[in-house]
Amino acid sequence: MSKKAFRRIFLGFIALYFIIFAARAVYDLITFQDTDITDNYNIYYNGEKEDIYSIKNYASQRMEYPMEGAATSVLDQKYERIASIVSKTVNYDADLERFNAIVEENKAVVQMENSRGLAGSRRMDLVIGVRPENFDAMQAAVSGIGRISSSTTTKTDKTYEYRKMLAEKQTLESRRVSYEELKKRGGSISEMLQIEDKIIEVEAQIQQQLIGLGEYSDDNALCTINYSLYEGSEAGVPRKLWNALEWSTITYVIIIAVLSLTAFGAFVLAAVWKYLKKILVEKPETPQKDNTEKKDEN
Repeated sequence: MSKKAFRRIFLGFIALYFIIFAARAVYDLITFQDTDITDNYNIYYNGEKEDIYSIKNYASQRMEYPMEGAATSVLDQKYERIASIVSKTVNYDADLERFNAIVEENKAVVQMENSRGLAGSRRMDLVIGVRPENFDAMQAAVSGIGRISSSTTTKTDKTYEYRKMLAEKQTLESRRVSYEELKKRGGSISEMLQIEDKIIEVEAQIQQQLIGLGEYSDDNALCTINYSLYEGSEAGVPRKLWNALEWSTITYVIIIAVLSLTAFGAFVLAAVWKYLKKILVEKPETPQKDNTEKKDEN
């Protein structure tokens, strides 16, 4: 390759980079918003760090499995389904009103709300309880607010925990019956007081179990959406140009790598094809030595 051709190729690659950068810079100057989130997802109450996502909601799902004949096996599954969405917006007030409209439309319940920060850097953290049949629609609607930074959805089976709580409740009720039977037999005042204390203690434990089981009832069936909305400001020109420079550099390196690998692959294929053609297509020349010797003898 001549120096002139090499120079043209080199200048062509430089021109390609500046074309990519110029196009991206124009795009970012028009549309780019600085919506990167560096804050953690925890909030503070009275100076103490608290996890905002400690609220638990549970739902039920009835599943039927066919068996031999006309019989079916029925399983009432208890589960916990949680969507955690974090987004940032430069239209904080308008998007917050939009979120509230989505909550009202889906007949959801705001179970926790925490707002903090000053204008320009505000933040709203919410825990929403939504009926299972409205979960997917509400999650999709909320995901359209602002610019999503992270979004996760988990579903955890809680059937075992529910059955364990039922068994513990039955055990406590049996214990209470035993204490009541002992109380009927009579005894000293101290013994009666001790039995009464035991009965009160067991009843308190039963009430706690009833509260826990109430969270699993179909009347209270809810899924959870944890939502955090951050307020961002319009990015300045230097920030937009820097973002364009980062994107252009990464894109340019990828393009050069793809072109290099393509050229190398084409070179290897050409070399292999040339070698195979030489072996399989071209026929070796027939030696003429024996025929020449026979002519000389004649």
